[in-house]
Amino acid sequence: MTKIYRFISFEVFIDMLIRKSLTFVHPTAWDDPYELKLLENNLKQIIGSSSSIADEGTLGAILEHIISKKLYCQSWTKLNESDALWRIYNHHNTSVRIETDLNKISKLEGVEAIEVNYVDDLDITSTDSFYGMIVTKREVFSHEREIRLVTHYKFSGKEDVVEYSNDFLKLSGDSRLFNKFEIYEIDEGIDRIISKLNYTIEDKTTQINYGHIENFIESVMLNPFAPSWFEDTLRMVCEVFDIKFLGKSKIYKLNE
Repeated sequence: MTKIYRFISFEVFIDMLIRKSLTFVHPTAWDDPYELKLLENNLKQIIGSSSSIADEGTLGAILEHIISKKLYCQSWTKLNESDALWRIYNHHNTSVRIETDLNKISKLEGVEAIEVNYVDDLDITSTDSFYGMIVTKREVFSHEREIRLVTHYKFSGKEDVVEYSNDFLKLSGDSRLFNKFEIYEIDEGIDRIISKLNYTIEDKTTQINYGHIENFIESVMLNPFAPSWFEDTLRMVCEVFDIKFLGKSKIYKLNE
């Protein structure tokens, strides 16, 4: 089993336990302004170069745009712990580290676990893969060794594509979906499709349930700087929810 870890605040941990779900966040809510840059550049290049008649590539770009607006992620790491992670995700010395494995992640509905690729320069990075565009980060973040959990709107088939595309695309005379399309009012068309998917800018998070997975959280470890009284509190919480509690991190203890 490949173990992965997530460093979170005590409040987020409690919320997870009560809801039995994980909170996924749209990348536009993250601190790094470069998130989704590759995807956005790809869309601008394809749509910007379109003539009055679009081919499959343009349709693909439009669908990628829709998906990107319904895209949500959550960050985990392959590192069991590090000085940098405890300090970055400190949360007033009361942060916790939760542990699970990729086999359990695979049981989450509609979720993909993808290892992040770190590059020197996003501007010269090339990838044809949709997932490749959303799991590429700058080398400056390589210390995170991130595993990114991704969930997004997925079309169920050609009929589904037609339903969500007709407001944006006008079928040509032969009416075959993946042949040729005439583009009209491109910006308004995208807005209409997004509206049809019930997307609003306020939809920055979505919940993914894990209640059906036995022992999803395998263990909990406490920030090494946490006060003793807080360690007792966390121990009691873990006992109530029957989760293995590892105590405080010993990363700064000699001979351990």
